[in-house]
Amino acid sequence: MIIVAIGFIETNGEIMEKGKLVKISYDGYVEENLFDTTNEELAKEQGIFNPNMVYGSVTVSAGEKMLIPGLDSAIMEMNVGEERELDLAAEDAFGKRDASQVKIVPMKEFKKHNVNPIPGMPVNIDNKIGKVVSANGGRILVDFNHELAGKDLKYKLKIEEVVEAPEAVALEVAKLFIPRISEENLKITIDGENVTLDLPENTAFMQNLQMVKMGISNELIKRLEAKKVSFIDNFVKKEEKTE
Repeated sequence: MIIVAIGFIETNGEIMEKGKLVKISYDGYVEENLFDTTNEELAKEQGIFNPNMVYGSVTVSAGEKMLIPGLDSAIMEMNVGEERELDLAAEDAFGKRDASQVKIVPMKEFKKHNVNPIPGMPVNIDNKIGKVVSANGGRILVDFNHELAGKDLKYKLKIEEVVEAPEAVALEVAKLFIPRISEENLKITIDGENVTLDLPENTAFMQNLQMVKMGISNELIKRLEAKKVSFIDNFVKKEEKTE
C-alpha cells in the first residue's frame, strides 16, 4: 500500500523524503538493447561507451522531476541499497510521439548557418533538439520528438546512497551544476552558516558561470540553511618554457 503525505511517499519499507539528494545507478534498455548506463564497463561491453560522458552513480533530487516520470516515481518508493527492474510504458518514459512536433522548416533557416540538411542529421532550432527526416527542395521535415518517444523501456535501478553529510551535500550540489567537478579538485569549507567553495582553475572560463554560481548558492542556502555562500576563483600563472 502506498500512502501519500505532504512531501513524502510511504511504502512497506522506509520513507524516501522528497527533495533528498540520492545517488542512483541504472541501466536503460529499449527492445532489449542497452541505450544508457552509469556502468562504464557495461557501456564498453555493449558498444555504447562515450568518452565524453562521466560514468558512475548519478545524484538526483528525489521526486523533483529530474528524471523521466517512471524513474522519478520509483525512487520515492525505494530504500537505500534496493534494486528494481522496471518496465516503463512510453508515457512514463519519454512520452508518446506527438505528430505536431514533426514540422516543416524552411531551407533559409539552415542557410543562415551554412548548414546543408540531410536525413538523420541532428539539429538545434530555437533551442529545440530535432532530427531531419527528409530534405526536399526548400522544405525540410524535422522531427522534434525525443528519439525514444513512443517506446516502452526497461530499467535496472539501484538506490546507492542518500547524501546527508553537509560537505557531501555541497559537493553533490556543485556536481549537479558542474558535472566534471570532483572532491579532488573542489575544496569545500563549512564554517557555521558560511559555505565556501574553492573552485578549480578550469571552471573560471565556463559559460554562464555566474548563473551556475547562483544556482549552487540557492541550493546550498535551501539544503544547508546557509546564510552566505562564497566562491574562490583560481587563476594560476603558467610556467614559462625555457630553451
